[in-house]
Amino acid sequence: MSAKAGAPVIGEASSRERILEVARSEFADRGFAGARLQAIAGRAGLRHPTLLYYFSSKEGLYRAVIEQAVGDWAEETRLAIENPLRGFEQVAALVEAGFRFFEDHQDFVRIVRREALEGGGRLEDAIAEFLLPFLERSVAFLERETAAGRLRPHDPLELMQVVYGSVLTYFSDAPFRLKLTGEDPLGEVALRRQCDALVALLRPALDPRAGTRER
Repeated sequence: MSAKAGAPVIGEASSRERILEVARSEFADRGFAGARLQAIAGRAGLRHPTLLYYFSSKEGLYRAVIEQAVGDWAEETRLAIENPLRGFEQVAALVEAGFRFFEDHQDFVRIVRREALEGGGRLEDAIAEFLLPFLERSVAFLERETAAGRLRPHDPLELMQVVYGSVLTYFSDAPFRLKLTGEDPLGEVALRRQCDALVALLRPALDPRAGTRER
């Protein structure tokens, strides 16, 4: 967004980040329709006109929140893809990346779920711009490793959706899991156990070195 004449200059980066942090929480708690710019400005310790200097509309702020989160997700995916591991170990790294991202972006989990329930299309542009290229790279990696004999054949796009859905659902269902088990599902031990369990479930299906399970 271009700067406006006479607008604040000192502390721009920190103010913008503070607005985004508060907005993530507001959109997660209240949804797009329920969130109010004045409330976001108040929680961020800013005047409403100051918020409008950084984000001229609620739509623009919402898009910025989504773009920031999806950009972080794309970066986690990039790092997992570009590591020196091969075969199933790199698949495990992608699973780890998904858990790290959602652990650090739990407000985004609720925003995604709200979008799905409300049938909104506000995620589509950000996903196309930031995440889709890295999804395509992930698919290309799976195809390459399969062709090299380091992974068993599976539809790579379906595989990515299964993994993504499993990780997202774990985080979005955290309140229910807490009631069901009495254990904090977002605690370090529970997250490690769930990540390891998903990797263990995927290994027999994907790793050619894994022995067949007994019937």
